Amino acid sequence: MYIRPEDQLLLQCARTKLNEDDQDKITKLVNNGLDWDYLLQMGKDHSLGPLLYYHLRQINDDHQIPQSIMNQFHDIYHGNLARNLLLYDELSRVLKSFEEKEIPVVVVKGLALAELVYKNIALRPMADADLLVQKRSLPEVMKTLFKLGFEILPEEKRITIKYMNELHLVKHQENVKWLASLIINIHWDLTAPIRFKGTTKTDPQQMMSRARPARIAYSNILLMTREDQILWVIYHATFQHPFIGLLQLCDVAELIKLKENKLDWQSLLKISKNRRIASATYYLLSSAKKLLGAPIPNWVLQALAPNLLKRSLLDTLVIKSGFLIKCPTHSVASRYLLQILMLDKMIDTLSLLCKAVFPPPNWLAAYYDHTRSKNLYFSHFINLFTILLAGIRDILKVSGKR
Repeated sequence: MYIRPEDQLLLQCARTKLNEDDQDKITKLVNNGLDWDYLLQMGKDHSLGPLLYYHLRQINDDHQIPQSIMNQFHDIYHGNLARNLLLYDELSRVLKSFEEKEIPVVVVKGLALAELVYKNIALRPMADADLLVQKRSLPEVMKTLFKLGFEILPEEKRITIKYMNELHLVKHQENVKWLASLIINIHWDLTAPIRFKGTTKTDPQQMMSRARPARIAYSNILLMTREDQILWVIYHATFQHPFIGLLQLCDVAELIKLKENKLDWQSLLKISKNRRIASATYYLLSSAKKLLGAPIPNWVLQALAPNLLKRSLLDTLVIKSGFLIKCPTHSVASRYLLQILMLDKMIDTLSLLCKAVFPPPNWLAAYYDHTRSKNLYFSHFINLFTILLAGIRDILKVSGKR
């Protein structure tokens, strides 16, 4: 698989620490006459701009990098730092309120990764905050957030909890430059979107029972085990927001590299198979090893590998095509089709397709404009057909370019 020099540099910088070999590779690439505008755009698309700036500024003594490019990376890095500091401060108030009310809460993804894994909150962009709570705590959680000035996003008021496993709440702060609005995603089940319920399993109660006390944003919270964190990032990167960029692959690699405690690979294998996400785990771990040098034992990948036919198909679409490097340029439709192929069992694929084609009428009424309620299924079928054609066209293009 050919990887253009700019993408090689992006991959070399997609890590928190560089060894001597990494630094030599970066120096050689920087002196290779790169398309710096392309690199800047890819850094933005993959949310890796802060990491690019963090590493490139250390080797820019001889000014090989155009100053205009470094200035833009500088703005991305410091803008992310300013935003994350404000987000950190606001979330500290939220978490302290939950702590005072003795509401158990697991901090998921962004905030936990930025503080405990990246160990520098400027390096890890956070669009919002994700918190996992027990479903029985939901009324008290909502009451607490309403008192703190949060409100449910208007478009979600029509959708009942029956069709959702998470709620998005927003607090508007128009007078704050770097954080005009703060969004908190409250999860009580990490199976989202809801159509994946039954085809994949996340078992939030077991995740919460395995979680350990930790301290984040000056608050006592619960933190998932490292195995659960890795698998949740993989789940999120495959089934919730499929293949949107390399940042989540970087998250996986950095979690694996942590030296605080030994990673239990046997436990990770068992949980991934129980959750029916072994195929997704295989491809995200394979990519983290191939592209980012994550230290993953070969026996782990062998234990996760899907059958030969499925592996041949997905190797072509994911690995050989460099799909993950170029994923921001691919259509949403192709990412959704690839998502379907990642399901472990054929019966789960058929179940998902059935749910996608024939969702509950109440869900349709909430998802589409209710004024067209008489033609809901017709509108839905047209939408699905359009997505299918676009996805097939993009995937054929991807497989043809490998």
